Amino acid sequence: MKDEVLDILEEVAETDEFRDDLDMDLFEESILDSLSAIALIVELEDRFKVSLPPSEMERQDWNTANKIAERIQEKVNEKA
Repeated sequence: MKDEVLDILEEVAETDEFRDDLDMDLFEESILDSLSAIALIVELEDRFKVSLPPSEMERQDWNTANKIAERIQEKVNEKA
């Protein structure tokens, strides 16, 4: 699942530079901005059939590839 999340992130961000450091801050490094973050949320919700309400998506809680993958895993587990 993590690889699929990383692939989606790469597609939305149009770069793979985060793959060398999965704890890189995606917003500080300008890999994600507000618009691409929304696109990422929509794509993740669609692909994994989970709900990611903006109220649960504080930037500091999902500003790295690792945090995003962990959050999606949590959401998928909640569904099961």
